[in-house]
Amino acid sequence: MGSHRIQRNYRNLGPSKFHGVNQRVKTSITDKTRFPDSFWGANLATLLTPYLEMSDKHDAVYHESMIGSRLMIAERDVLQRQLVEYLDQIASFLEMAAVRAPEILLASGFDLTKDRRGRSKANAANHDAAPAKDDEGEPA
Repeated sequence: MGSHRIQRNYRNLGPSKFHGVNQRVKTSITDKTRFPDSFWGANLATLLTPYLEMSDKHDAVYHESMIGSRLMIAERDVLQRQLVEYLDQIASFLEMAAVRAPEILLASGFDLTKDRRGRSKANAANHDAAPAKDDEGEPA
């Protein structure tokens, strides 16, 4: 059975798509029924709280930037870069925690990719690109 990993696809998204992904992750990881404060431990104060504060600020600036203010657009872009760093840290923390509780990744709001064991991407690509062979190993 394969395991899930968090896709870091939020790193290169445009402002609107990034805002949507960030809001989804924020909503998911603040669900106290799935991620109680005890889950975060020391990361509550050092990672989650500053991330949530920055997300709220980004949300406000994002909406203000929609009217085209260059100052707001510049501030939105700075906040987006900072949020990517927080998201990277949160993703790493969640992946470590998922070693013991894999279901947390499904609840995280992040986009996931499925790792397949025993068959690397290169082997899969080579297998798919190889010509078909008949029962005796001759090209079909």
